[in-house]
Amino acid sequence: MASYLLATTTKIVGWYAFDTTKEINETCFSIIDKLDLSLVPCAGDKETAKLWAQAMGLKSWRYVRF
Repeated sequence: MASYLLATTTKIVGWYAFDTTKEINETCFSIIDKLDLSLVPCAGDKETAKLWAQAMGLKSWRYVRF
């Protein structure tokens, strides 16, 4: 089963790290350089990942299928 991660749209990809057990908003995330799956949540589908991105106030993002 595929999972989806949120990443930046820059040439050097950054990963959006946040805790899904807490409220997701504009201040709840950080961008990390190395993919650490203990920090970067995996969404079961694109729609969930999109909802997370919108809750964080992101204007653009990249889905990475994992």
